[in-house]
This record gives sequence, structure tokens and C-alpha cells, in this order.
Amino acid sequence: MIGQHPLPPRLQLFAATLLLAFVLWVVQLIRHHRLSLRDSLSWMLSTLMGLGCILFPQSLRWVADTLNVEVAANALFALAFLYVLFNLLSLTLAQSSGATRIRRLSQECALLRAEMDLLRKSLAAQGGGARDESKG
Repeated sequence: MIGQHPLPPRLQLFAATLLLAFVLWVVQLIRHHRLSLRDSLSWMLSTLMGLGCILFPQSLRWVADTLNVEVAANALFALAFLYVLFNLLSLTLAQSSGATRIRRLSQECALLRAEMDLLRKSLAAQGGGARDESKG
């Protein structure tokens, strides 16, 4: 079967180089604090899994056989779809968590601002009375 033949060496080298470059780019983003370590885990794991499929093309055939898919390319598209769903879910969870934290911080900031305003009014009232007595 065509799906059982390994990838041509040039294509295998190109894909492996591309995936390794992507891993290095993610590492650079982490080092420059543009991507958090927690957010990078899904990218790193999925890229390393892709690299495993490139270096060991028979693993994709094994996955296709395990899922009862006749064409390995269809299994690859199914895995790519799951990859996109996984990353979308992780980004949605991070955004939701961030929105909750921002709302909580905004509420705490509003409470602190109201408390500061009350303290300023209280100090102004005490300070204003003390100034009036010293002038008299």
C-alpha cells in the first residue's frame, strides 16, 4: 500500500527542520517573556508529536490502523483537527481565566478607591477642623 511507504528523505528532512525551527521559535518566545511556559506546553507537545510522526512515519500508519482508517492521510487530518481543537480549548480556558481575574481585580480596585475616598474625606474633615481651631 502507498500509505506504508516511508516519506521521501528530502521531505522528511524539510519537515523535521521546519518543526525543529518552530520548537526553537517557541523557546525564544519563552525566553523573551512573550509566551508563558504554561501556554507553550501544548505547542511544544504537539510539535514534538508531529516530529515523531515525521521521524517515524510508520507510527502514523499504526494510528490509522488502530482507528480503522484506510488512508493514513485521513488519520493525519483527523489528528490535525484534534490538535486545533485542543489548542482552541486551552486558549479559551486561558482567556476565561484571565477575564475572571480582571473582573475580580477591577472590583477590588473599585472597593479600594471608595475606601481611599472615605479616608480622604475623613482626614479632610479632621484636618480642616484642626486648622480652623489653630487660626482662631
